[in-house]
Amino acid sequence: MGFLLLISFIIPLLIAFWVASDARKRGYSKSAVIGWFLGVWFLLIVFLPLYLIFRSRQRPPSGEDKITRVCPYCGKLFKGNPVFCPYCGERLRK
Repeated sequence: MGFLLLISFIIPLLIAFWVASDARKRGYSKSAVIGWFLGVWFLLIVFLPLYLIFRSRQRPPSGEDKITRVCPYCGKLFKGNPVFCPYCGERLRK
């Protein structure tokens, strides 16, 4: 019974945490991160392949990553050129 609990609950939860962390690093909004987390946790076999196929590609590090910018929505400072603000989740560029 304990082994079945581990397989059906804890392992998908850990994979969902990894997906949420990866999505956050790639600049997804908070709602998208939560959506991917819940989707992977509850329907791992469907959402994990979808996430791996459709996640945005990381660009190689460039000089832009060192530039400090200000979010026009929340006013907080951040480094780099993300698609979404790492603090408020608003879209910064297209």
